[in-house]
Amino acid sequence: MKRMIYDGDPGIDDALAIILAIKSGEFDLEAVTTVAGNVSLEKATKNALRILRLTGRLNIPVAAGIPSPFGRGLERAEYVHGDNGLGGTSLPLPGVEDKCIGALDLIIAKIMKKPGEITLVACGPLTNLAEIYMKEPRIGENVRELIIMGGAVQVPGNVTPHAEFNIYTDPESAQIILRSDLPLTIVPLDVTMKTIFTVYDLEQIYEVRTPVAEFAYNALRYYQNIPKHKKLGGCPLHDPLAVGVAIDESFVKTKELYVNVVTDNIITLGKTLVGEKNTGELEVCASKHKVCLEVDARRFIRFFIDTITAD
Repeated sequence: MKRMIYDGDPGIDDALAIILAIKSGEFDLEAVTTVAGNVSLEKATKNALRILRLTGRLNIPVAAGIPSPFGRGLERAEYVHGDNGLGGTSLPLPGVEDKCIGALDLIIAKIMKKPGEITLVACGPLTNLAEIYMKEPRIGENVRELIIMGGAVQVPGNVTPHAEFNIYTDPESAQIILRSDLPLTIVPLDVTMKTIFTVYDLEQIYEVRTPVAEFAYNALRYYQNIPKHKKLGGCPLHDPLAVGVAIDESFVKTKELYVNVVTDNIITLGKTLVGEKNTGELEVCASKHKVCLEVDARRFIRFFIDTITAD
């Protein structure tokens, strides 16, 4: 069985991504680590614990990471995910707290102990990952793969016309990771914005009467009803797609590109820069990364529905 660590900022779509990872049966989920992004670090950590309780997997360690981006204030997204980050759903907090070592040390220890075995899926700002890479550069030689949900290559951003939320929230950390020689697969808005979960899809979850399906239904209904998603006719499955790529890369088609991020221009802050040659603004990039540019959206959505509604 594959091994995974999930690093994120739950968040509705993070919660659904964690559920997908667990219920797929494809992974031994080694840990869930949290970072500030969609919500505060404290809320993100509590939400991770709530989801693990919901899925009956409180044996999976949860550890909190860094509470704010480097040198920037945190611009959260409760306007998308609700005040509690889970669309107003009411999941009980388990009677345990985060008793692990910090997220950074936990991730490093697990990857270094099992070299070449662990896939790290990062679906929030890259603050934790940048700190880990600076603290232990050998992480790149020992992680099996790093899959990140972030960026916008050939499409507009979702927080500014130029930038996607995770990258925009901490562009300096994103720049460290994207310029690196880490074995990266990048899942940008180019593909996630094609995985639109519609009202018809939601009805298929409503028919299933399990606690997980009930949570997914209520969270997705909330997510669909925010104004920008109403205009799309449904909500994008951003973070679940990143987990989907970890499960089955054939959901997407990738292209190897050099990738950088704008950090020094207030207008284009967080803009994803790509190219086939490391010239100009890409000359500082150490290696090419796999960038997802096409997706079999309906096949992935069908897989998502089947997996989270399974007994």
